[in-house]
Amino acid sequence: MLTDSELKSKVDTIWDRLWSAGLSNPMDSIEQFSYLLFLKRLDDAETKRQNQAKRRNQTFQPQIPTELRWSEWVKKRGADALKHVKEEVFPWLREVGEKGSSFRQYMEGAEFKLSKPGTLIEVCNLIDQMKISEQNQDVQGDLYEYLLSKLSVAGRNGQFRTPRHIIRMMVEMIAPQPTERIGDLAAGTCGFLVNAYEYILEQYTSPEILYGENGQKHLVGDRLSPEQGKFLQTEAFTAYDNDSGMDYAADRVNEPDAARDSIPPIFLQRYALEGIQR
Repeated sequence: MLTDSELKSKVDTIWDRLWSAGLSNPMDSIEQFSYLLFLKRLDDAETKRQNQAKRRNQTFQPQIPTELRWSEWVKKRGADALKHVKEEVFPWLREVGEKGSSFRQYMEGAEFKLSKPGTLIEVCNLIDQMKISEQNQDVQGDLYEYLLSKLSVAGRNGQFRTPRHIIRMMVEMIAPQPTERIGDLAAGTCGFLVNAYEYILEQYTSPEILYGENGQKHLVGDRLSPEQGKFLQTEAFTAYDNDSGMDYAADRVNEPDAARDSIPPIFLQRYALEGIQR
């Protein structure tokens, strides 16, 4: 359960603000909240790649248009920000996935339903204060469960997740290899698949670059062959989850951090945005 009282308070405040802005249907609230969390995580991931390129003295290759990044449009005036998100960010989000991909299929009807500029800016500021990317996997999982618990008023029940330390232990026991296919038929938030991917990257990252100055791991998989890297991104991982009335497959892994926030059906239990990574 979500034990961080400050984080829980911010989630509750965001929920109240969305309700006050006219999103009285819990499904609409959790959908719009999820979209915003997703856009924030995309921006955080882009910042991480930018910093990594700087540390390595490499030219940074943006994967998200600068004007569509959270850190850019959130600085706009409320009305301008709302207009930008509706007319620029969401049309891009609906088409960012590779044509024919499951992400693009489920995002093709994505709609931003907030209509009050003040609410958008207030909610974005609260999400910034949550510092989602700095939370560990267990806290992120607890946040996921807490959000799902709010669906109970709509007759929905959240699903219990496997604790991350148990997942890590099981993955280490299995010791997946970069040419093996890995499937999870009850994927939930894709914890097993994300950890399997991270395990493979860690095993195939040179020891001298595995840890950065701040002690965080840099899972770059530099020792993977081009064939192994392509297999991991296109064929190795498959996820299914039918509990939420969905039947889908996730077959590519490029940005695993994105999955830990996933809330079906918004993020499709995916840990990749194929189009962005291409």
